[in-house]
Amino acid sequence: MTDKLPSCNAYLDNAATTPTLPCAIDAMNDAMRNAWGNPSSAHAIGREAKAVLESARARLASCLGVDADEIYFMSGATEANNLAVRGACMARKKESRRIVTSSLEHASVTRSVRGMRREGWSVEHIEDIAGEFDMSQFRRALAKPTTLITVMRVQNELGWTMPTADIVAARNELSPHTLVHCDATQAFGKIPLSPRELGVDLLTITGHKIGGPRGIGALYVKRGTNMFTNAFGGGQEQGLRSGTEAVFLAAGFAAAAQEACENLETNLDNARELKARLLSGLRDAAPEAIVNSREDGSPYIVSVSLPGISNQALVDFLGTRGIYVSKASACTNNHASVPKGTWRKKHPLSLQAAGIPLELGKSTIRVSFAPSTTPAQVDMLLEGIRDFKWQTS
Repeated sequence: MTDKLPSCNAYLDNAATTPTLPCAIDAMNDAMRNAWGNPSSAHAIGREAKAVLESARARLASCLGVDADEIYFMSGATEANNLAVRGACMARKKESRRIVTSSLEHASVTRSVRGMRREGWSVEHIEDIAGEFDMSQFRRALAKPTTLITVMRVQNELGWTMPTADIVAARNELSPHTLVHCDATQAFGKIPLSPRELGVDLLTITGHKIGGPRGIGALYVKRGTNMFTNAFGGGQEQGLRSGTEAVFLAAGFAAAAQEACENLETNLDNARELKARLLSGLRDAAPEAIVNSREDGSPYIVSVSLPGISNQALVDFLGTRGIYVSKASACTNNHASVPKGTWRKKHPLSLQAAGIPLELGKSTIRVSFAPSTTPAQVDMLLEGIRDFKWQTS
């Protein structure tokens, strides 16, 4: 174990995880000191823990504009996505046994879907080249009986927003009995988000993308939606997710969520300004840069390709200056391209599926903001890119 964290002058990898907010730390400390009991216990200590847990549930529900009994705590977005896919499908396996999803989902969805396909389910992936979700293909897909639609709200590498309202409207028109799941991991607490306004049946959120703790997430399940469990045990979370709840994590999650939702518009404006500053500065620091993110996407995530530059080398160089971004390149073990209009059974990387060539993907970085990100930190990144280019030219 190192004695201390490495120096950090500009943390710009907030789509991966965020620093824990003081309010979340305070809430967790208080819960660990004063609500350490098992919330399933019938005595006073258990009831105190239960009260804290249910308060956290109610606060999350309020942020989403739903009822508290529609919120189920999970270990994170991965578990929530797994349960949304498998739990919804297995509860309706006597029906169509068919799933429709996008080509750009997070691995926790794509691999869950792949697992269902191995069990005999039919799957159709909807193309989303350059951020244009193919609604014509989607509407054709719904001509066949379908059990589940699962499409994320904000794409985690590119920041593209999916047309959730249009997807639900098409479902209502063409396949009204089909469930819709939305992975809102990169949307919750960052852009306006209401499951009821969107019309989805299932929605995934998590704590550590908004300044909450890791190891806690939640799944919204619209009341009346039949679900099977993936976790068998004591019947916690209304029987949907057994296991003694982590009360202190739930308290921290709720505290971070409340702060994010109360300041959503202010934070959103700040993210827009940071994105504009980054894109403007790139015109001088790297005129050849290709911006993969869209103007109508989430301003919190900016994907940029720098032709001729190794993203790993750039990430390493920036790290020596205490500047942290992430790379978004193709896996070295997967060299197959994904031509437009085609699909392979093994899910490709998101950048390729989005229409970004494999070689360009190796030059792509993802910059992602948080409410605490400052213009000075964006300027540090731009200076770092400029200096890296000068040293390697």
